[in-house]
Amino acid sequence: MEPILPRWAETLRARYLAGESSVFLIHGNVRDIQPWSEADGTVRYVTMREFLTKFLGRNKDLVLYYNVSEGIEFANAAQQTAFKRGVSARRLLDGRGAVTDLPRSPGAVLDLIEDLVTDPTQRAAVVLDFVEMIVPNGEISFMGEGDKQNLVTLLRLGGDPGLTSSDNLVIFVTENLSDVHRRLVASSHLAVLEVPLPAQDERAQFVRAQDQRGITLGITELQLAQVSAGLNLVQIRGFLRQARQSAEKVDFASVNRKKKAIIEQECHGLVEFVDPKHDFTGVGGMTAVKEELLRVADAVRNNQRGRVPMGAIFVGPMGTGKTWVAEAFAKECGLTCLKFKNFREKWVGSTEGNLEKILRVVEGLGYVLLIIDEADRSLSGGGEGDGGTSSRVIARLKEFMSDTSHRGRILILMMTNRPDKLDTDLKRPGRFDLKIPFFYPEDPVEREAVVRAVLRRSELPLGEGVALEGAVAAVKGYSAAEIEAVVLAATNFAAWDARTSISAPDLERACADTIPSRDVRMLEFMEMLAVFESSARRMLPERFATLGTPEVLARLDVLRMQLGNRA
Repeated sequence: MEPILPRWAETLRARYLAGESSVFLIHGNVRDIQPWSEADGTVRYVTMREFLTKFLGRNKDLVLYYNVSEGIEFANAAQQTAFKRGVSARRLLDGRGAVTDLPRSPGAVLDLIEDLVTDPTQRAAVVLDFVEMIVPNGEISFMGEGDKQNLVTLLRLGGDPGLTSSDNLVIFVTENLSDVHRRLVASSHLAVLEVPLPAQDERAQFVRAQDQRGITLGITELQLAQVSAGLNLVQIRGFLRQARQSAEKVDFASVNRKKKAIIEQECHGLVEFVDPKHDFTGVGGMTAVKEELLRVADAVRNNQRGRVPMGAIFVGPMGTGKTWVAEAFAKECGLTCLKFKNFREKWVGSTEGNLEKILRVVEGLGYVLLIIDEADRSLSGGGEGDGGTSSRVIARLKEFMSDTSHRGRILILMMTNRPDKLDTDLKRPGRFDLKIPFFYPEDPVEREAVVRAVLRRSELPLGEGVALEGAVAAVKGYSAAEIEAVVLAATNFAAWDARTSISAPDLERACADTIPSRDVRMLEFMEMLAVFESSARRMLPERFATLGTPEVLARLDVLRMQLGNRA
């Protein structure tokens, strides 16, 4: 009886049998347990190593496993004897000595493996685990002689006629693709396969197979499989074991709480779960922006995926409420909301590896709003100064955003006040279909709406009968953030006098005391960038709606000259 294989293993099998490659590199969720179907039809969950040993051992005479810590190992002593006998016979033919002891160093091990898999009389499979420890990513000029030799051996191995014409197979295993040397990953002889996080049906099968004695389920097994999206099977098993020991009821709240902690720990502070407490009722003004985003939120909620943009960019000066609106949008559409934190590191390959980890989690979670704040800083090109890291990060993000299967499931929302610093191709339609401009409150009505929205969030209410006309007039030209600072100051003045509400004198004093931004040219420059990037005229204020592209570009050129190297 043929075992039912995970999708990635079935793909590997099909590509090998089709003769596409004899050397594979599997990456991603490789430290998880995998389902293995026994001959009697029962399913056991085993480590990746045991899975590969069973999977490859069905039609190979020997399966060799190696990592730099444990050395060479076989499924049994008979296979080790056969390995020594076969490799020794070949080495003795060309004057080299027989194999007596199994070496541990990568260079010596790779020599033996090359002898094994290029021998057409063998039917062998080799698994090189933690391959990033054998050929770590790095600049060639900084690599040691041993690492260079290992890299050349593996590059040569993939195209060796002895391997390609034999019934032998080599599998490299790594968790993060970016940790492996780029030249090996880019080899035309290598087939790269990702082991994804388990899909919902795979999680459901796993949950049904678990011993649930002593576990109190407050949700169905199917609901548990749904809400555990983004976790691997080891993490789900650990969660269930903890629930048995603590006698905590397994429900939506407990699973979500645990999932949040697991993923934040797994990503080592690379992402942050955002649990917004406000929707668009907490956003003052911005009528056109809210109407546009409500249409998107409605499409997401109703699973009308064709109406959902692949991505959205919020552009405009600082203090215009981009982050506040993004969180309100997350609340409106109901998507799980994650926010990028600092994923850049100085070590070679670390930044790319961090991005891969984030994208793998996002892919596993499914329905996600991924917020990238200050995108001009985290994603802007670094030229030659960062060794090409920025270009590789942007290229990977472009690839991820071009996957049309993500439409309606994964929405990337970038925020920036300097869209001119972002890669032009990254911003194109098809990746970012929606570009929403943000501006300071345009008129008294909008300023009053912002004031009232901020007052609703303040610790002290507005005193009865207090008019806002004076404060609204005084904050003309202020950003939403600066208006919030005025209200906060008024709240403090009232609290200092031990009063329980904000009075008119408090507002007057706060307006007189708060100093708004004076960087007028930079603010105008950011406004014109927002006008230039906007994807629809209907979202522009009246004073910008009739401007043509040549006029906007001309004004931007003038402002760049005035700002000098600041722009």
